This record gives sequence, C-alpha cells and structure tokens, in this order.
Amino acid sequence: MTKAESNRFIEILHNKTAGSSELVVMLNDYFLTSKISVSEIRNKIYKAKSSLGHFQAVNDYLNTLEMKLKNINDLKNFLVDHSAIQVKNIERIFKEIYPELLKVKSIITLSRSGNLLTILKLWHQTKRNIKVVICESRPRLEGRSMAEELAASDIKTLLITDAMMSLYVPQVDAAIIGADVILKNGNVVNKVGSKSLALLCREYNKPFFVVSSQNKFSKRSRFNQKNEDPNEILSKNKKNLSSSNIYFEEVEKKLISKIFTN
Repeated sequence: MTKAESNRFIEILHNKTAGSSELVVMLNDYFLTSKISVSEIRNKIYKAKSSLGHFQAVNDYLNTLEMKLKNINDLKNFLVDHSAIQVKNIERIFKEIYPELLKVKSIITLSRSGNLLTILKLWHQTKRNIKVVICESRPRLEGRSMAEELAASDIKTLLITDAMMSLYVPQVDAAIIGADVILKNGNVVNKVGSKSLALLCREYNKPFFVVSSQNKFSKRSRFNQKNEDPNEILSKNKKNLSSSNIYFEEVEKKLISKIFTN
C-alpha cells in the first residue's frame, strides 16, 4: 500500500462534513481502486468501524464487505456493483418523493446529505426555477459545502445561519432533510438543528420530509447522544465557562410528515 493510499484512507476517516451515504461511496471507491491485500482490507474495516461505525449506513456497508472477504470473486463483484446500486437507490427515492416536489418551488434544509444533494439536482433538471435555503450547520459548516455544490449546479441557493431558521421557514414551501439513522420506533437521527426545523414546520404548517436509503434503518430503538470536541465551539478555557458540542439529535416520528426511501 502506498503512502498516498494510506493518506487517502485517513482523510475519509477524518471527514466531518460528508453525509453517511457519501462516506460509503468514498470507502467503496477506496477499496475498489486501492491495491491492498485482503488482510489489509480487514484491518481497514476495523479502523473504519472504530471511526465511522456510528453511521448506520457505513456500519452496514462494512459488515457486508467483511463477509465478502471470504471469497475474492464475491469481494470484487460487490465493490464493482455497489456504486451502481447506490445510484439506482437514489433514483428510486427521487421517484417516490417527486409527486411532492411537484407541489413546491422552494425548500429549506440543513447540514449535508449525499442522497438529498443528488435528489435536488435531479429535481432541478425537471423544474429549473427551484430555490433551496440551507442552514450552514455549525460547527463543521456542512451546510455551506452543500450550498456551494448546489450553486455550482446552477440551483438558486441561499445560505443562512442556523439561528435564522425561524425567519425562513415561513417563506418556503417545505423542509427536506436526510438521515443518519432511522430508529426502529420511526424516529430519525440527523444533524443537530433538525428537530428545531421540524418544530418550526409544525408551527408554520409546513411539510417536513425525510429522504433516506434503506441501509439507514436500524434495529435500535434508542439513540445515545454524545458530546464531540468542545474546542470546536470554545478553544480557550475560561473560569465558569464551558461548551457543549453535540452533532446529532433525534427527531420524533410525530414531527415527520413522511419518510421517502428506496
């Protein structure tokens, strides 16, 4: 394994802005194109589970990949076919949500979802005058990177701070988010701010939709929230001053208008 391949893998493990579906694509592309042995793949799977296993889609992908290591032909076929399957899955999700998209011209979202990003691009191809409002999603600013990519695709995009969410929900037709995990009880786990957006949609009578591939459905019914690096919020320690940095939160099923999946 070359140094470049090693660095590429490390970059995937430390990527804090990509959505879970995008991380799966990155990992699959890495294993498909890197010249590494089965034992090295097994070691990489272990490291990826340690760093990214909290993402349901990533964990399911790695578990399947691990099973394919028993047969080299099965392994190669799985890696080659996986990217095509991902594309078909998103196309199926788009087909499911398209009747709802026909009713709206503008939506609001937050963070970064690979599935939603592709769906919005497909929507733009059928309806050129759409508008997307995106919350920047601090502290990692995943929403900013998604906004930049949408704008580069010629989609009218407005980037706002997370605190401005309540000002723009009344101005759009619907909210659409991705999902990191869909729990057994129907609740959705996504980037913090998702529940605030859902509550605002209920207040202003706006539909709140979720798009997700089936590999994000979990057998778990509970979500354990955790604090991330507090230095991302406050880098200097001061007396009587601390910081909380939570990435993900749970949105109750009752706040969700509909979940669209493949």
